[in-house]
Amino acid sequence: MQKPPAVFDHLGPYAQPPAVAECYRMNERLWLKYLELAGDYEHEDNQSREFQIVRMLHIAEITSSAVRLNASWGLTPAAMSLLRDRYEQTVRFSWLVRNPDPLAFQKYDRTKFAKMGDLAKAAKPETRADFEKLYGPLPAWATEPLTKEQRTFFQEWSTLDLRSTAKKRDELPPLSDLHIAKEKLAPSYDAIYAQFSSVAHYDRFSLEFMQVNKSPDGSRHLGAQPHWPRMLILQNAHFDIIQCYEAAHICYQRDASLIFNSFFFEWNQLAKEIVPP
Repeated sequence: MQKPPAVFDHLGPYAQPPAVAECYRMNERLWLKYLELAGDYEHEDNQSREFQIVRMLHIAEITSSAVRLNASWGLTPAAMSLLRDRYEQTVRFSWLVRNPDPLAFQKYDRTKFAKMGDLAKAAKPETRADFEKLYGPLPAWATEPLTKEQRTFFQEWSTLDLRSTAKKRDELPPLSDLHIAKEKLAPSYDAIYAQFSSVAHYDRFSLEFMQVNKSPDGSRHLGAQPHWPRMLILQNAHFDIIQCYEAAHICYQRDASLIFNSFFFEWNQLAKEIVPP
């Protein structure tokens, strides 16, 4: 089995309490298990659906790692903003791979053309010239204006807002009778996405997270309340378990439901210690 990334040898003091430290270790084992299950899966080419899944999970793992590292050092606003992203990744991935529409992935894939076209058209001439020196001329479709019908076609997947996406995802039949297969994501929308979007957008509400706190030595410092890092670490692990389970079960067709259900039960036990009643 692979080893955890070396960066996790440098966790900060907020990762030291026993239950929190165990949550970190569990989270590392989770990703290693996912990589073990996915590791020998061969994709057809760089544009295949299988390879898009590989890339999506790679981004998810990196984002999760960033949440854990920032939280461990008490860099709470950064961890909050990243956890917001982690929630959105989990919701959008789950809705994509569990979607009953057989054309869902094609619709998702088409969104890149609208995005790339918008970026190309908005670029300054000198920026575009520099880009083309490095990568060659832009394709014609990236610079030609889209008709209303074309834009609707390319952006069809993007019409559903995140809250509605989470609700529709939760209404789908569970993948099995196990607890992990029945976990909901919509209830976390306000607590995670809406609340931490304030931090990401730098609005006035986000400033309320910053308070003057007293350290054990009596000194004072500006920062978020000390309970936040462990809460962020715990919730991040929850999203990781859900997404790794669905990727292994649906995308790689691994019979790993019991494995990820055991991670879920371990997470539940840790939650009782990290967030006592």
